[in-house]
Amino acid sequence: MNRLLSLLLLGTALSGVACGAKKPASSPDETDSPTGVPAEKWDTSSQTAEAAKEPAKTGTGAPKVNETASKKDNEYDKEATNVVLNRATRQVKDNCGFATDDTGKATGPWGKLDLKLLLGANGHMRTVTVPDPYAGKPVGRCVEKAFANLIFPPWSGEDTEVTWPAEVVKPEPKVEPKPAKK
Repeated sequence: MNRLLSLLLLGTALSGVACGAKKPASSPDETDSPTGVPAEKWDTSSQTAEAAKEPAKTGTGAPKVNETASKKDNEYDKEATNVVLNRATRQVKDNCGFATDDTGKATGPWGKLDLKLLLGANGHMRTVTVPDPYAGKPVGRCVEKAFANLIFPPWSGEDTEVTWPAEVVKPEPKVEPKPAKK
C-alpha cells in the first residue's frame, strides 16, 4: 500500500513537470506557499504578475505607486471627488426634471444652477445649498437628495466649500402615436 502511494505521489510530481508547471521561485520572497509557485499580488486578468511589479509609466494616466505620498493630505482629492460629483450631476440631469408637486405635475423650474456644497473632510457631504428659485420646490428637493449622501476620499484638512454646476432638464411631453387609418 505504501509503495502504491509513493508511486502515485511520484507520478503526480512528474506530471506537473511534464505538463509545464511553473518552476519554483528563486528566492523565498517570491512565494507564499510551500509549493514554490510565485505569489500573485494583483489581479492578473489584465496584466501579468511581472508587469504588475514594474512601476507605472508616466503619461499613461495611471498613478505611480508612491504618488499618494506626495499629495497634500490637507486638501481634498479633486479628481476622485469630481468623479462622484459628476455622477450626481448626471442623476440630476436625467431625473430631477420629472419631480412632481402634490398634484402629480412636473412644475419646474428647469435650467442651470450653481450649488454650494460643503465637502466634509471625513469624506461625506456636509451640506447642499440649492439656490432660488429651485429651493423648497420638488425639483430642489430632488437635487438635494442627489448630492446629500455622497462619499468621496477623506483628507486631514478642513471642510471645503465648492460651487458646483448642475442642470435640471424639462421633461419632453409624451406624444401618443396616432392610430393607423384603415
